[in-house]
Amino acid sequence: MTVAGSPGCAQAGVPVAVARQPILDRAEAIRGYELLYRPAGEGPVGPEGATSNVIVRALADIGLDALVGDLKAWVNVTREFLLAVHPLPLPPERTVIELLEGQAVDDELLEVLDELRGSGFRIALDDFRFDSGWERLVEQADAIKLDIRELPGDALAEAVERLRRPGLYLLAEKVETRAEYEHCRGLGFDAFQGYFFAEPLLVEGGTVPTHRLGSLASLSQAGDDASFEELERLITQDAGLAYKLVRLANSAYVGNRTSVASVRGALTLMGTVNVRRWSMLLALAGFTDRPQHLLATGLLRARQCELLARRPVDPAAAFTAGLFSILPALVGVTMEALVEGLPFDERVSGALLDQSGELGALLAGVLAFERGDFDRCESYGLDLLELSGAYRAALAWVEESAPHLA
Repeated sequence: MTVAGSPGCAQAGVPVAVARQPILDRAEAIRGYELLYRPAGEGPVGPEGATSNVIVRALADIGLDALVGDLKAWVNVTREFLLAVHPLPLPPERTVIELLEGQAVDDELLEVLDELRGSGFRIALDDFRFDSGWERLVEQADAIKLDIRELPGDALAEAVERLRRPGLYLLAEKVETRAEYEHCRGLGFDAFQGYFFAEPLLVEGGTVPTHRLGSLASLSQAGDDASFEELERLITQDAGLAYKLVRLANSAYVGNRTSVASVRGALTLMGTVNVRRWSMLLALAGFTDRPQHLLATGLLRARQCELLARRPVDPAAAFTAGLFSILPALVGVTMEALVEGLPFDERVSGALLDQSGELGALLAGVLAFERGDFDRCESYGLDLLELSGAYRAALAWVEESAPHLA
């Protein structure tokens, strides 16, 4: 849908790069995703760039189910956009309208917000500041997002105290470390956004579980010409993993009509590449009691890296780097300790430790896309349109794969 005369309207036919950033509650469970988007092949979209053309293309291209599942989508809009587009081309029961900061507050805007709430939309105020008219704006809000980087020292606690009221959902954004997360929890925030959840939750006195991880790393490094005997030996070091692999080979997901009862049978049916990949995924799925969205994040990175790999970057090494990039948070160790104890080659080690080399640049670009930092993606030599396509394909793959990791 293109709205004639709407501000910042993108040209019809322009592909849209879309990423998502999770919003987590106090139990570190995902409650929604903020959608980050930009027309591919264009410069950064200014505050007027959130038009119906961009939004509808983003949602139609990937689909709301693939992007957020049964959770809510948080969509950034401006005052001008809300005044120009009626009705909003979004399902109200699945959408949080996130009004960007710095908008002029007047009767016209407040009337539209009141109408939206009456239609079932929830209203969030992004990067909230105590600007002129803030009291009237807060009356229409269901949620308020505070950028903790903009409120140093006691300013954050003072803002929380000033805004706190029953029924108002307070969200801390740009929470990058676990210490910041714990501080915000102590202040009474209801939800959090940032990369704290991907930081290792270190256990004092804990050690790297080198045996199981060593086998996993060896499996990831095994070449396509690895023998059945070598793969079978690595897999059967973990009886639970071997059982899960055989069960997967017997499932409708693989499309098998002949039952298999052994790892060797699974190898024969699935092929070495698929066996190696699924063994890694199944092993990691049973490796942690951390929130499962961490594993999903690792799978998304891994698949996207694999799809984007170009010579001389090996797709298998790219998949490994993407998957292992989330492992410190899963097992509670630093990346340095993890890499030191595992038999990675220089390509994977360098990519994981400091994102060096061509593999490291690929991983860095994927991570930048995940954050919605689309300009930085291109600085790593990656095409935004290609990144966006790989992201869509990876999302679909994760959605299809996830049920088989339980």
